[in-house]
Amino acid sequence: MRPTANPQIRRLLTLPSFSPVSSLRFSPSHRQTPHRHLHRTTPTGAIESVAVLGGGITGLSAAWYLSKLAPSIPVTLFEKLDRLGGWLNTKRVESEDGTIQFEQGPRTIRPWTVSGLVTIDMIRQLDLEKELILISKNTPAAKNRFIYFPDRLNQLPSSLLSVLLSPNLPVMKGVLTGILAEPFRKRRPAGLTDESVGSFISRRFNKALANNLVSAALHGIYAGDIDQLSAKSLLPRFWLAEEHQGSLMRSALSNKMIEPVDDQATRAELRDDNAGICARMEGTNVYSFKDGIETLSLALARDLKKSPNVTIKTGVKLGNINYVKTQGLPINIIEGSNKPISYSHVISTLFAPSLNSLLPEPLRSPSLASVQAVTVLVVNLYYRTPNLLPVQGFGYLIPKSVPSSENPEKALGVIFDSDTTPSPGTKVTVMIGGHYWQGHTSYPDKHEAVKMARAVLQRHLRITETPTLTNVTLQKDCIPQYTVGHDERMEMAHEDLLTGFNGRLSVAGNSYLGVGLNDCVRSARDVVKGLLSGRSLTGLEGFKGKQWVS
Repeated sequence: MRPTANPQIRRLLTLPSFSPVSSLRFSPSHRQTPHRHLHRTTPTGAIESVAVLGGGITGLSAAWYLSKLAPSIPVTLFEKLDRLGGWLNTKRVESEDGTIQFEQGPRTIRPWTVSGLVTIDMIRQLDLEKELILISKNTPAAKNRFIYFPDRLNQLPSSLLSVLLSPNLPVMKGVLTGILAEPFRKRRPAGLTDESVGSFISRRFNKALANNLVSAALHGIYAGDIDQLSAKSLLPRFWLAEEHQGSLMRSALSNKMIEPVDDQATRAELRDDNAGICARMEGTNVYSFKDGIETLSLALARDLKKSPNVTIKTGVKLGNINYVKTQGLPINIIEGSNKPISYSHVISTLFAPSLNSLLPEPLRSPSLASVQAVTVLVVNLYYRTPNLLPVQGFGYLIPKSVPSSENPEKALGVIFDSDTTPSPGTKVTVMIGGHYWQGHTSYPDKHEAVKMARAVLQRHLRITETPTLTNVTLQKDCIPQYTVGHDERMEMAHEDLLTGFNGRLSVAGNSYLGVGLNDCVRSARDVVKGLLSGRSLTGLEGFKGKQWVS
């Protein structure tokens, strides 16, 4: 095999040297309540059967890893809907131009992280390499990214030189001075255990960078509010860099890469088997599948249906979960009005508050109940006219700082789908709502949603043509929000689950450690491997103190 040239691939597959002297321990600094640590137990009994709650990408992945790593253990997967895949949902519409694919949830995957390597490993094992669409880092979709501010598109700099040449862009005003001043800012107070991303970035750089650039980025990832989301949870490396080196820029210039010990172990475990597929993906910025993103969930479902130890139940409404912790008995799950069925262990991939509502009253966790999520309106539009967009690129995001007159619809961003994947005409997706709609109980209907999306495109891109096809999806509570104090609350949830269920109930999914597809796949793998290792496990151990190495 030829050497891997891409430095991203080398970093992904190379195991950094470990020096005990340079190890850093990153642990919550809030005051502990002593009685929360008096009931540590190990799992009671062997793993005789596992129930997986939820048939989205995390649940499918958890069941799939169990089928591969423990083929003798009976596994039952429960899904309340009649379809599997959760937010991975590709809709196909027939038109005069052929079949048009609309992505109603995620649409592309980033490969070059350790969590991304876990997904790549899964793709290789499912034999999906031939189904991939690779978007090169040299394409306009990869190189050209925009922010709409305050009343026009601003193309983001793609290199350090372009940063230096772009201070006249409205969105970049004040950014360079904030970066240059960062090394001279005071270190945060010793007693500060967390703060919002908005506060953190404003304090380390300035409000312009926070409100105009970072706010837009968080709209694209979390559909969230920069002034509510946790800096410690979302920016752990930056948080750690300030704690230990006093400056983010000094940390970056020191050329010392820091990463969690878990990342090293996962990379070491997967690197050899995946060197080939990573080499073939060299130069890839993001990727998808020819038949849409749900290719991955459909492949997992097909593989599971062939596994003799896996039973899939769809259209099932769970009644509640019963457990007698004093006796250490198996967990009983009630399906609607049916008799309860016992399982020795349960992996929940449900939204945290949904899981909490199923638990016995004495064993419920206020920390699980506290997790919030936002609702996003996704409007797909297809125009028969090709190249209708005034620019080429991945799309644009809209920061919180844009005046209401330029964004009365409360749009979060627009994706140029036809620039990412082949399309005979022009295809775009408009995302609306998110944190702007927190507390709402009513939402636009499909007609109003299309009207809103078209208004956004007309105001920002001067597109007045009537779309040939439209598709509207209201994704309720689709993206959990890691608000200030998230790490501390999840540490408490870990204690609640461990003491209440004796290691028999584990959690995984986007409520906890990451909202992206890669994060969900990796969390499923980590929970299954931890469970099979015989350790006391909740899936939230990482919040007890993450170990970092440099």
